[in-house]
Amino acid sequence: MINQMDKGRIIGMKESGKSNREISRMTGHDRKTISKIWNEYQLLSAQLKEPGADVKTIQSKMTEKAKYDSKGRGWRKYTDELDARLKELVADERKKTRLMGAGHKQKLTNKQIHKKLQDEGFEISAVTVNLALAEIQKRQKEVFIRQSYDLGDRLEYDLGEVQLDCGEGMKTYHMAVFSSPGAGFRWLNLYTNQKKGVFMDSHVKFFEMMGGCHKEIVYDNMKNVVSKFIGKNEK
Repeated sequence: MINQMDKGRIIGMKESGKSNREISRMTGHDRKTISKIWNEYQLLSAQLKEPGADVKTIQSKMTEKAKYDSKGRGWRKYTDELDARLKELVADERKKTRLMGAGHKQKLTNKQIHKKLQDEGFEISAVTVNLALAEIQKRQKEVFIRQSYDLGDRLEYDLGEVQLDCGEGMKTYHMAVFSSPGAGFRWLNLYTNQKKGVFMDSHVKFFEMMGGCHKEIVYDNMKNVVSKFIGKNEK
């Protein structure tokens, strides 16, 4: 149910020329809801101008809360495809945190995730996205076990995305990262794609720089790396 303050705010935004998409992004209400409130307001406004109009009744309808029959209604626009995409975005954010540390500046806010989904063609309100993200994060809390390694024992490899301005405006780059937990050392190189050639090139550059190799290299579950020999759906 939308209260009168929200209803009045939506009508005021429409009167100022804002689109349903803009209002949805700013208020978190679904575009169909915004359209319904605006159409109803225009209809009642037109009725007020008719001769012999029952002004009191019409004004009462204008100021009442917007009501909807929500019985048995779930998240109608929250599809399996959207759920999978949100989980993928949450996983990407966790990967970024592992690569760059908890205080990194590349973290997407819920508002940015909502905008990203809209740009990809999903019709979903910001409120629904916020609720879904909270539920996903609650279900997928990670547990970290602190481990210690000797120098040269273990090396970890990962590929992540970063948004950077390297003199050509903001662009998406792919970051190959080698981490040595024993030494607390990280090495990275930026690329414009994440194809097999990038995977190979980053290894050649790193081993050349190190002049050797660690005893063990651990890889994240990257599709472009592991799907070649374990199958597309196997973890």
